[in-house]
Amino acid sequence: MKRQRLIVAGNGMAGIRCIEEILKLHRNMFEIVIFGSEPHPNYNRILLSSVLQGEAALDDIVLNSSEWYAKQGITLYTGETVVQINPDLQQVTTDQKRSLSYDKLILATGSSPHILPIPGTDKEGVYGFRTIEDCQAIISMAEHYQKAAVIGAGLLGLEAAVGLRHLGMDVSVVHHSPNIMQKQLDQTASRLLRSELERKGLTFLLEKDTAAITGGSRADGIRFSDSSSIKADLIVMAAGVRPNIQLAASAGLAANRGFIVNQFMQTSKPNVYAVGECAEHNGMVYGLVAPLYEQGKVLAQHICGVPCEGYHGSAQSAALKIAGIDVWSAGKVHEDAGTTSMKLHDEHAGCYKKALFENDRLAGVILFGDTRDKQRLLDSLLKQRDISIVKQQLIEPDQTGISFATMPPTETICQCNSVTKGLIEKAVHTKGLKTVEEVKQCTKASGSCGGCKPLVEDLLEYMASSEYTEPAGQPSFCGCTDLTEDEVIAELHRCHFTDPAEVMNQLGWKMKNGCNVCIPALHYYMELLQPGYIQSPKASAQDTCTLIPQMYGGLTNAKELRNIANIIETYGIPYVSITHGQRLKLSGFHPNDLVNIRKELNMPAFSHQHRRTLRSVLACTCGEDQSIQKLASHIERHADMLPMPDHISISLSCEKDCTTAAIQDIGAIQTQEGWDIYTGGIRGAHARSGMLFCVTDSEENTAIMMKGLLQYYRETAHYAEAVHQWIDRLGIIHIREVLFEQDLRTQLLENLQTDLSLLQNQPVQSGAMKKG
Repeated sequence: MKRQRLIVAGNGMAGIRCIEEILKLHRNMFEIVIFGSEPHPNYNRILLSSVLQGEAALDDIVLNSSEWYAKQGITLYTGETVVQINPDLQQVTTDQKRSLSYDKLILATGSSPHILPIPGTDKEGVYGFRTIEDCQAIISMAEHYQKAAVIGAGLLGLEAAVGLRHLGMDVSVVHHSPNIMQKQLDQTASRLLRSELERKGLTFLLEKDTAAITGGSRADGIRFSDSSSIKADLIVMAAGVRPNIQLAASAGLAANRGFIVNQFMQTSKPNVYAVGECAEHNGMVYGLVAPLYEQGKVLAQHICGVPCEGYHGSAQSAALKIAGIDVWSAGKVHEDAGTTSMKLHDEHAGCYKKALFENDRLAGVILFGDTRDKQRLLDSLLKQRDISIVKQQLIEPDQTGISFATMPPTETICQCNSVTKGLIEKAVHTKGLKTVEEVKQCTKASGSCGGCKPLVEDLLEYMASSEYTEPAGQPSFCGCTDLTEDEVIAELHRCHFTDPAEVMNQLGWKMKNGCNVCIPALHYYMELLQPGYIQSPKASAQDTCTLIPQMYGGLTNAKELRNIANIIETYGIPYVSITHGQRLKLSGFHPNDLVNIRKELNMPAFSHQHRRTLRSVLACTCGEDQSIQKLASHIERHADMLPMPDHISISLSCEKDCTTAAIQDIGAIQTQEGWDIYTGGIRGAHARSGMLFCVTDSEENTAIMMKGLLQYYRETAHYAEAVHQWIDRLGIIHIREVLFEQDLRTQLLENLQTDLSLLQNQPVQSGAMKKG
């Protein structure tokens, strides 16, 4: 089949990251053509300031070499710019008079430095700071001239100014506002930062509006609107950027600050997408790398036909990349009528912390001098944790620093590229990596903003020390493959497979048809990770069905029983029995009758061949008010038919009948004061009582804790891992910490409800088959 042609206008970080994601999902789906205005392959524009500061060389910031494009089968045109789009013909034209048709078009045109509309900006010695050529010209100028001026005291301007100072120049920073980095910092943090930078040799000229660049053909200074002036041989414009949206007018694309896109990064024209700094989503244009990579991943999933939630925006965070200065902010930084704040300022230590709250939920953070807890606080910001949790994080930071020994393998080291500790460990062991550069080339950790480079260095140092113990290797998924369970799950996350057969084919299963270990496991993980996936078992003429009509909490009535009796007679169901779970089981009927039987029962029934589920919730019948049965019914309705890692048993009882509840996977015993919840029990010949998980004071809180515990088991247990094995692996203390934190518990309950809603909206499928 002929491949579709995908054209990318722009060879920057956002566009190429999107292409990398597409290649992961469907390597041969597109013929890819990329046009880049610069004469270089893809490089890390964010680290240009690190080149000026002597922290990196130009070769260090290349992300994808020319050989990479060739290896991926990508046609790259460097030094060539798309200048016109014809959406009706689906065709682009470049400044080299080249015309190409497209099936899909991605606009990744980025942005350009905002050059102030003043006289003299065209003089020699005036530069933006956006490209490798800009960086090379500035370094060359510094060898021959002494005085430099940077117009703009935002992140880029300050990083450039420190770079110029590193090159030996006298540097003045000109800024129209009374505060530097006023978009990311409040007055206090701005003042502290200014003092630190002045100690590094920078001079600040604040509340200055530039009127003109003076000099003849070459710039020799700046004149301000108040008639004052300064001398400068080199002038760097760092007064912000403007998205490159010149293509919008001729193509009829909706645009404001950027090309306007929806949650799937689609523009107003069919088959035309935008990503990165040129895209405007919900009125926001993002210039930081993490949001741009998030956009690229969503676009890749959508364009490859992989179901995804779409892009919902990102929390803005900023860190200044200047050695010896720790400053970080995220979210809202300025108070208004709807906010309250919490501030800690230790002038002697040069440490300042501030948290802003809206309705007692974290809305923004500033850290100066001590940024150790930025990741915890960013997590709290994203989850909008309440004031009590954030207060503890501010007042009691992690004084011990980062402990790699206790850090789980799933902990993220590189936020920009979503690289975990475990991924770096695996790369180091399997490929013999020794340096940060080697880790970057292999995993991309530290390859974007560079903020995690010290963390990667520390991890490598720890792994080389005598304190490090190599984690035990995980066994393979099953005998049909050499892949581990985590590796299979990662591939299911990354790619959209339609059925287990495709998984086994694409991942190189040694046994083509799988086995009774991997087939049900693949069904389980696909249903868990791919909303809408439905298993479709095939019946044969010799198959018969077993169905268990649900009676929530063991409660029923005459109408339900009469209906079941009529169904038994109508369809000639030969076997009817009572299960140990206080339910009726109908067995031995033909598969063709199952859909009608379910419809007539008007209640769900176990229907998937390989699915492990919650067995019926057993309820003590000692009481007369049926409160225990009603609670059991509530829990069962919120977990019925959801896929579980393993079959799971739950029991509720009173103090007179406590034995059953104590040996279940999850059990609750009603006491005079409330409820005791147990978990991790084992039934059978080697029965053992579960551990006391918590004590609750009401039926409502009992239901909340039990449902949250169920969902956390669903989200973190391996397939076929029993509850007691799961607890032994994660630890009861860790599980308690998760469930006792309100925000995490609330999120688990929301996830449970979402999964249940998706399942209830699925069409009816064939039932569980048994030979008979």
